[in-house]
Amino acid sequence: MKKEQLFKAAGIIAAASILSKILGFFRETSMAAVFGASHTTDAYLVAMIIPGMLFATVGTALTTTLIPVYTRRVYEEGEQAGWQFINSLLNLALVACLAITGLALLAAPVVVRIVAPGFQGATYTLTVLLTRVLLPTMVLQAAIAVITGLLQANQRFTLPALTGIPYNILLITAILWGGRHFGILPVAIGMELATLSQVVIMMPGLRDIHFDYRWLLNLRDTGMIMVGKMIIPVILATGASQLGLVVDRMLASGLPEGSIAALNFGFLLSQFPLGIFAAAVSTVIYPTFSVYAAKKDLAGLRRALVAGVRVTLFIVLPMSVAFVVLRQPMVRVLFQRGAFDARATSLTAYALLFFSLGLVPMALGALISRVYFSLQDTMTPMLLGIGAVAVNIVLNFLLIRPLAHGGLALSTSLASLFAMVLLFVVLRRRMGELGGKEMLDGFWRICVASGVMGLVVTIAWGQLAHLGQGRGFIWNAGCLAVTILIGTVIYGIASFLLRLPELGFFIDFGRRTARRLLAGSAS
Repeated sequence: MKKEQLFKAAGIIAAASILSKILGFFRETSMAAVFGASHTTDAYLVAMIIPGMLFATVGTALTTTLIPVYTRRVYEEGEQAGWQFINSLLNLALVACLAITGLALLAAPVVVRIVAPGFQGATYTLTVLLTRVLLPTMVLQAAIAVITGLLQANQRFTLPALTGIPYNILLITAILWGGRHFGILPVAIGMELATLSQVVIMMPGLRDIHFDYRWLLNLRDTGMIMVGKMIIPVILATGASQLGLVVDRMLASGLPEGSIAALNFGFLLSQFPLGIFAAAVSTVIYPTFSVYAAKKDLAGLRRALVAGVRVTLFIVLPMSVAFVVLRQPMVRVLFQRGAFDARATSLTAYALLFFSLGLVPMALGALISRVYFSLQDTMTPMLLGIGAVAVNIVLNFLLIRPLAHGGLALSTSLASLFAMVLLFVVLRRRMGELGGKEMLDGFWRICVASGVMGLVVTIAWGQLAHLGQGRGFIWNAGCLAVTILIGTVIYGIASFLLRLPELGFFIDFGRRTARRLLAGSAS
């Protein structure tokens, strides 16, 4: 993929992700307003663990292993061989998830007792009920993972990026209408419908690539054998990371009420830059990694990695600084209303502070892992990922006492840093020089620009907050928006003075997009 095409595709994904994330934040603020940081919210979040773990483990594993295997299969044997592989993989995933769902429905009471040992009485009973309602989403999530990987492997990025829009709209409706009138159960049912909508919206994409579905399950298919070798390490690695999340919630279930909800809201807010911009870069560049790997073009792979790392740093590092500086007003403006009171704001902002410290390692770790996957090496990321989870769990027990739920968030960030460093070190030993000088050159310049921005934002918010003291939501939201705008301008100016080429890429992309829009409106 050419640089211009990469930026165009990343721009489309980022734009769709921004809209989806805006709706996602409205979903979370609606959840906060209706249910607050309460035992009901805690029960719902724990009930999400099982289907959430499956999507994060099996779903992620399917998508990541599918792309390089499918790319190589088509490259070496043709399109028909690619379809045979996809049909076998899709059918196996659906059958396996149906079996897992049936077993989990029976074992739900035991599972809830394990993952939330601090839950008792009505909270425990509600969690078991919600778990059983949410379990069938696992089958839909398996289909979503395969379809998403197939479309992205064929350079179709738009529809997968749009799936979050109907998903969030349906969930918001379930929360605001069903949640207010009937409690949390309609929200769980709305989750089922929202997940189904993601499958439906990607169907036109399958028609565009002329996908020919067949009931076919050939476990001896070459692609299936390759996936079988690759997918187990990916499942173990992502499963281990989800185990860290389970341990977080197990420990948080013994903290004061609302701690699990505060961790959840803080984590979701911290993931904003990762879910939009960093994910857009890694999603678009991953098929390019796979093509270079299939051709055994290591020089091209190195160039793509350097570009991906610098663009990721350029986007994520200043956002991490902004979250640290503006954590309290961000949480207050986005969440504090209805049942979400000042105490919930304080708890969530505290978690956000520590989660923000891990944004850059999380983003870079996800990007570097895709280089390993493109080389069909899933064992190394698995071993390093399991090591990071072990570090995370040890730090959880060390930090929870002095820092409460903030210690759980800090453990996640430190473990992400540990994993990222090891991924870099091992990859350099395997591939030789990775372009470290270019990466470090961009890193120190971006650090300076981000530091200047953080200082100016701190001063700007202090002045605007003083002027807006005692005023309402609209004034505070406006002050926050102005502060963020000032920070963006300062960061742009500092990047220009420091001669960061990534700024030019974004300006050029913006100019081309504006010209296309103007030409379209004129015609």
